[in-house]
Amino acid sequence: MLKYRLPSALLLIAIFSLAIWGIYKPYLFWLLPVLALLCVLLATREMFAILVESEPYKKWGFFSAFFLTASAYIFFRYPSSQRARVVLIFALIFVSIGTFLLPLMVNRIKGALDSVAATFLTLLYVPVSFSFLLGVALIGFKCTNLDGRFFLPYFVFIVKGADIGAYCVGTLFAKSPLGNHKFVPDISPKKSIEGVFGGLLLSLAVGVLGALYLPGVSEAMTRLGGNIMSNANLGRIVGAVVLSLILSLLGIVGDLVESVWKRDSGIKDSGSYIPGMGGVLDVVDSLLLTAPIMYALILTISRF
Repeated sequence: MLKYRLPSALLLIAIFSLAIWGIYKPYLFWLLPVLALLCVLLATREMFAILVESEPYKKWGFFSAFFLTASAYIFFRYPSSQRARVVLIFALIFVSIGTFLLPLMVNRIKGALDSVAATFLTLLYVPVSFSFLLGVALIGFKCTNLDGRFFLPYFVFIVKGADIGAYCVGTLFAKSPLGNHKFVPDISPKKSIEGVFGGLLLSLAVGVLGALYLPGVSEAMTRLGGNIMSNANLGRIVGAVVLSLILSLLGIVGDLVESVWKRDSGIKDSGSYIPGMGGVLDVVDSLLLTAPIMYALILTISRF
């Protein structure tokens, strides 16, 4: 498993870094929206495989996920454009009404309520949540004093630090004489309390180091720290600790939420697109619940 997981992780980091770096490049700006759409469509497919069996609902879900993600990208890419706002509002209204009316078009009463509810859940959980990641990445088009090319990786590595730290520490304690203590064995048998604390510590380390040394993030966190405490340097560390705790804890909850769905459906992984990691949902599950909070945090930091 590990021999596939590490190369997959390195490849994902390389693609992710290239997409973020190319946001303002005339020849690479397209990579971020294409990558976002690909991730959303694959994750939507995996969600429907867990929740919905009806093909018409799946087809509508794919179209809606594409429409919502594309509209959100236009909105965040052109934040001062009235047309971008109209496109986003139209997309939300169109998708909502269409989902409500879908049982009439399918002409199937049995299972209609469950299918509509599952479709709304999928669209809210995947394309809507994922769109906030685009909002963080493209914040520079709205707030010139912030650069999402630094903040999105900063936020993502804080959340993923909890995953990596939990995996490493949990594996270490599982093989030690001390053993490990199960965290939520009914939901995720491999997660341990030791792993959770290890993940939180790594997230805190990533958050503090990024606030101290990461270009763009360091300057913004210093401004934030100066408004928190009289000592700006101490203030940015306190801010980074609070921010890291919020994101890492939400990331752990997001991972558990998907584990509940998978266990209820009787599957181990949401898919097999990424060797050693499973499906797209298995990779981004901890990010989807935290994405709206990431955007709220970046807007808060932009005020300082």
